[in-house]
Amino acid sequence: MRVPWQIFRAYDIRGQALDEDAPLTPRLAAAVGRAFAAQLQRTAAQPQCVVGGDQRATTPALRAAVIEGLRAGGVDVVDIGRAASPLVYWAGAFRGQIERPSAAAVVTASHNPPDQNGIKLVHPSTLPLLPAEIRELGERIEAGDFGRASRGALTDWDPIPEYLADLAATGGGLEGLQVAVDPGNGVAALTGAAALAGLGARVTTINDDLDAAPAHPADPQQAENVAQLCATVRERGAALGFAWDGDGDRLGVVDRRGLRANPDRVMALLAREHLARRPGAKIHVDVKTSQAVIEDIHSHGGTAVLGPVGHSLAKHAMQDGGMDFGGEPSCHYYQRVASPAHITDDAVRAACWIARICARGLAGETPSLEAQLDAIPSWRTSPEVLAPCSDERKFEVVAEIAEALARRCPIVEIDGARADFSRIEPGAWALVRASNTNPVLTVRIEARSGEGYARVRGEVCGVLEGVGIDPGPLAGESPLG
Repeated sequence: MRVPWQIFRAYDIRGQALDEDAPLTPRLAAAVGRAFAAQLQRTAAQPQCVVGGDQRATTPALRAAVIEGLRAGGVDVVDIGRAASPLVYWAGAFRGQIERPSAAAVVTASHNPPDQNGIKLVHPSTLPLLPAEIRELGERIEAGDFGRASRGALTDWDPIPEYLADLAATGGGLEGLQVAVDPGNGVAALTGAAALAGLGARVTTINDDLDAAPAHPADPQQAENVAQLCATVRERGAALGFAWDGDGDRLGVVDRRGLRANPDRVMALLAREHLARRPGAKIHVDVKTSQAVIEDIHSHGGTAVLGPVGHSLAKHAMQDGGMDFGGEPSCHYYQRVASPAHITDDAVRAACWIARICARGLAGETPSLEAQLDAIPSWRTSPEVLAPCSDERKFEVVAEIAEALARRCPIVEIDGARADFSRIEPGAWALVRASNTNPVLTVRIEARSGEGYARVRGEVCGVLEGVGIDPGPLAGESPLG
């Protein structure tokens, strides 16, 4: 079978699934399931896999195909139907804890447009497949190297009651707290409001119909997608608002003023909370993270460990480094959960954590959530600027950019090139990296002052232009803070 390599990406398999010529088809999904089954057969006795998916029109057929491929490869399947990605991860870890090691597969394209879809895969170890392992899947499919096995069994299961009970067991503390939530017509609607209500909150929900056309893109990283929630918080007099992305692993936060909280500040807030419980802890931050957050972690006794972008690479870095918390400015917040044991970017779980911080502030036990957020230092930081660049050229172009930047200043090449522009202003930096999910370069710059920001932006625009990349998207971008 010919493999469309352009959709076999670093974190998952993701691409067009709706059009007639779309590369992600049920036939390919079945082959992915069969290839994953062959991998599991090599590493686990009596392998099992939990499978779920989001609300997209193409998901039922693709999920059924993944299940068929897994069963044809001798893997027992537990089908949990519609589910957020973190719920599938939790369900796999839970089944592994009470039964036997269990892998997980999620059919979703997260926040990507409705005509796209994808497949995320997780080992029985609860860690996602690494890029080389995703590549191996494709090579196995091309070679037809599936082996032979007796057909796996199929079981249906609704894990939501146990999942909500697990969250409720962490304690209440939200009695009477008014919260507004927006799952963006995505699968976090199945658990988000219920989890908060189970802790005592009074919840107002918008955009929770999974079968309706999305009211807006389910991507809380972009401020415009949180505008409706901001208005709802103000109109309802809510103390807090949460927006989830399409598959429930990213979280946007709105304070009681109806203002969207900067994700970097949310990261620093949670890092401070984590360090209060675990003094001196190491915390994972990706290469896009604000230097203000990194310095804030250090000033509170922690160690910020710079790592690559993306949930799969982050979870492996946290596991290898013995870290229990981490995050990204893309609104991912990672936690190590003790039972069932796994590292997760569960945005519903993170919302419960932040809601407790808010409730303590309203009770006068701590400064208010708004006061805590406002007290976190903020630099002049760009949003993530996307510069178009083909999948075929983007990594080559980033290598050229890294070489050009290295002639100007020190660089770190963990994931792309993060350049230290401290010669312009202490701590100023710029990042250029190839997106692992789209045909773009991701660019982010930061400095302490507006003047420093303008100078860094000018130099980076010159480097982009020198390798044939249009600097326009960055040249016209103003800092967020």
